[in-house]
Amino acid sequence: MIDLYQLRTFLAAAREQNFARAARALHVSPPAVSQSVALLERSAGRKLFRREGRRVTLTAEGVALKLHAERIFDEVSAAERDLAGAAPEAATLRLVVREMITNHLLPPVLAELEKRRPGTRVGLHALDPRAMTDALLKDRADFGYWYAPIDDDGLSSVLLGRIRSRVYAAPALLRRLGRPRTPAQTLRLPFVAPRPFEEDPAVVSADGFPDGRLRRDVRYRAELFETHRVFALSGLCAAVLPDGAVEDERRRGRLIALPGPALGREVYFFKRKGRVLPAAAEEINSGLRRELANWG
Repeated sequence: MIDLYQLRTFLAAAREQNFARAARALHVSPPAVSQSVALLERSAGRKLFRREGRRVTLTAEGVALKLHAERIFDEVSAAERDLAGAAPEAATLRLVVREMITNHLLPPVLAELEKRRPGTRVGLHALDPRAMTDALLKDRADFGYWYAPIDDDGLSSVLLGRIRSRVYAAPALLRRLGRPRTPAQTLRLPFVAPRPFEEDPAVVSADGFPDGRLRRDVRYRAELFETHRVFALSGLCAAVLPDGAVEDERRRGRLIALPGPALGREVYFFKRKGRVLPAAAEEINSGLRRELANWG
């Protein structure tokens, strides 16, 4: 018979591929992890890990057991959510998501969720794609959103919609440098751009600009969308901004759309394959689909 404590320890070690990191995640000592895994291997009569110095990798039997363990603890989590749903205090949803989605798309969605499910708690964490993948695979986050497919066999994804963007600049910048009349002239303006998450120059930038195909004059690198918006509004430089996020500034003439390529980013929902999520997660997805449709 499999011991659930040993199985949980095995799952942590399988996700971390390191007994010391698994011990930190479980708040136990590394020897306790090693002993628990050894007892499970003895009980199963199979080697579950290959030891390679401090790193461990799963054997074929370990891979199979990891899939079973994830399903088992998904069911345990679902049972805990059912019990929490009957209690006064609901469980917290843990989302990994970029700052622009958090600030401009999620607020009306979460306001609707609060009406339907009062007291729902939501934790929002801004991570890059690699850290996002790690958090989802190790169940440190429940689900997340990103602007492109993430290539990992352990994740499932759903396309929710598309964000349409354009190059914007403030009147002050255009008075100083001249207003572009063609896309080529727009590219000569100073730009703020996101820091790249990939070394491959062919990868589309996080703001949707095809830097591998078109060269713009990037003077500033900043990760947060809000920094791009503030830099553009100040007249410091041009920026690629979503139409829906700067609608008020456009209407008041504080930002002007410039000639340029058709820009935009798709928004994808991600979770670990097999992960059972509460109904509130699908309600958030439905709300995001509506918001993206309004932006389109």
